[in-house]
Amino acid sequence: MTYPDALQYLYGLQRLGIKLGLENIRRLLRALGHPERAFRTVHVGGTNGKGSTAALLAAILRAAGLRVGLYTSPHLLDFTERIQVNGEPIGADAVANLTAEVRAAVEAAFAPAPDDLPSHPTFFEVTTALAFLYFARAGAEWAVVEVGLGGRYDATNVLAPDLTVITNVAVEHQDLLGDSLEAIAAEKAGIVKPGIPLVTAAAEPALGILRRACGERGAPFLHVPAAYAWRREASLPDGQVFRLQGPGVERHGLRIGLLGRHQLVNAATAVAAAERLREGGLALPESAVREGLAAARWPARLQVVGERPRLLVDGAHNPAACRAVRDFLEEEAPGRRILVFGALKDKDWGHMMEILLPAFDAAILCRPPSDRAADAEILLEAARGLCHHVEVVPEVADALAAARALARPEDTILVTGSLFTAGAALAALGA
Repeated sequence: MTYPDALQYLYGLQRLGIKLGLENIRRLLRALGHPERAFRTVHVGGTNGKGSTAALLAAILRAAGLRVGLYTSPHLLDFTERIQVNGEPIGADAVANLTAEVRAAVEAAFAPAPDDLPSHPTFFEVTTALAFLYFARAGAEWAVVEVGLGGRYDATNVLAPDLTVITNVAVEHQDLLGDSLEAIAAEKAGIVKPGIPLVTAAAEPALGILRRACGERGAPFLHVPAAYAWRREASLPDGQVFRLQGPGVERHGLRIGLLGRHQLVNAATAVAAAERLREGGLALPESAVREGLAAARWPARLQVVGERPRLLVDGAHNPAACRAVRDFLEEEAPGRRILVFGALKDKDWGHMMEILLPAFDAAILCRPPSDRAADAEILLEAARGLCHHVEVVPEVADALAAARALARPEDTILVTGSLFTAGAALAALGA
C-alpha cells in the first residue's frame, strides 16, 4: 500500500459519517493486540484550547526527556500532522504500512461483512487505532491524546489515562452532544475516570457538572483558575511572556510562542497538568516547564505569517473562539483591519460573523475547501450591515490576495472561520 492508497482508504471511510460509541474501537484495538496499553496517557478534552493545551503539555513532557506521542485532529495541510512523536509527524511510509495492517485487522475483526456500513469502523475510529499502533511501535513512553468530539462516546475514550484535562465547555455540535451547556458538559465529563485526577479551566455551569462527576467517581479535582494566578509580563510579536503563581511556586518570565490572553489560560492548564503528573510520581524537572512552554508551537492559532501588513491565520470555528480572537485584535491590533472569513455550514457562522465583522473595516467572504462549506453568497446576505465593506471572493487563496490588495502596510489581515479556511490560507502562502 502506498501513502496515496492509504489516504484514499482512510478518507473513503468518511462516507460513514460520525458514529459515537466505543464498541467498534474496542473490537479493533483488541484485534491489534491492544497497542493503547503500551504507553501512559493524558486525555485532553474541551471545546476550545484543547489542541493548544495538548501541544504545550506534550512539549513539557518532551523537555523532561520523555518520548512523547501527540494525537490531535483535524489536520491543517497533511494527514501526518495528526500523529506525532517527539514533535515529528508520522512519516508517509509509516502511514501506508500501518494503514494496511489496520485495514487487515478491520476486515478480520468485522467479518463476515466488512462493508456493512452500520458496523464498519469510521474514519476517526480507524485513525485513532492507527495512532495508538504507531505510538506503541515508535516506543512512546507517554501520549497526549486529544478528544475528537464530545468525550463519553469518543473513540479516544477507550484509554485508561493517568490524567484527564478538560479545558473548557462551550456550545458546539448540538446535534450530537445536546442543546445546552449542561448537556454538553455531561458528555465531556464522560472522560473522567474513577480515581483519575481531572484538571480543568471550565467555568460555570459546566464547572459544577465536572466537579459532580469527579465526586461521583472518586476522581481528584483541580480547577485551574482557583489554584493558579497568571499575569502577562510582555507581549511579543510572536508570543508572550507571563508570570504564573500556583501551589507553593511562583514562576516569572515564562514564554510561549502563542498570541492572545486565552493562550495564557491554556498554558496555565498545561502547567497544572504537568504539576499533577509530578505529584503522581513523574520525574519532571523544573526546567522542563520553562523549556517546554517556550518550545511548543501550534499552527493556525493567531499564527503570524506576514508583516506589513501583518497577516494572521486562526482556526476559530465557533463563537467562543471568535470572541477570543476579537478580544486579541481590539487589544493588540488597534489600526485598520481586514477579515477573510470562510466557515462550514454546520457551524454557527451567523453568530460568529456577528462577533467578528463589526471589529473590521472590510470583510472578504470565501468558501473553505470542504464539502461542508457554507456558501459565501449566503454568508453575504447575513453579513450586510455588520461591516462597512463586505464582498465575496469564493476561493480562499483569491480572497487572501484580495485582502492584501486592499491592505496598507500598517493594517492587519486576519484569516479565520474554519480550520479548513486556515489550512487553505497556509497552503496558499507556503507557510
